[in-house]
Amino acid sequence: MAKRKVKQNQDAVLGDAILAKPDFEQALAFAESLTQTESAPWVESCMLGAAEWPVAVTQSAAALMPQDAESRKVLEARARAIAKPLSQQQHELRDQYLRFRLGAVERYGIPYAYLEELLYVGNLARVPCTPAFVSGVVNYRGELLTILDLKQFFRMPAVAMSDEARIIVVKHEGMRTGLLVDGVDGNEAYQDAEVSPPLSSEGVSNMEYVLGIHDGSVTLLNLKALLGDPALRVHR
Repeated sequence: MAKRKVKQNQDAVLGDAILAKPDFEQALAFAESLTQTESAPWVESCMLGAAEWPVAVTQSAAALMPQDAESRKVLEARARAIAKPLSQQQHELRDQYLRFRLGAVERYGIPYAYLEELLYVGNLARVPCTPAFVSGVVNYRGELLTILDLKQFFRMPAVAMSDEARIIVVKHEGMRTGLLVDGVDGNEAYQDAEVSPPLSSEGVSNMEYVLGIHDGSVTLLNLKALLGDPALRVHR
């Protein structure tokens, strides 16, 4: 009975250590507590005939713990990961996109990986003999930047440009361009599981331009497919 009581008490201690969410110091202290050279009483009580067991079984936990500085850094990193709240871990796995408007109600998003800068709409120099979706060019840090009107490209109804209009500078595989939009609403975070498959749209003829729909209302654009469209390439 005495041995059984000791085992039950130890189970309770281990249960508290596992179920309670530790902070970094607690997690590290718990790991280091296993390095004591003396075996815990409950271990000794369970090791009947220990003298006949192999040395590797009867040695203390300290012999199994890393001792060098590099291994200690790994141990500390794991302790921090254990102590980190789950919500923070999930947040780090989320990607971000810039949400903007085309027209009065259409909401779109561009993943941050493609973004370079937001610009106010200045003087657009028109370029003759170009498609209707090319609004013009602007001087961008000493180079001519082509500005695309996404409403024209997606064949959406034209609306008057307001003071909220912006140019979103994007880049992919060496190609840099500006996207003319009617307003920028802010940033959003998302996970792939939260993005619904794209729906067919009268304006977006090529569904490869769309990654999916977030939150039921924001169309995430596939800039890799959009900027890779041959229609946007100018042959010299």
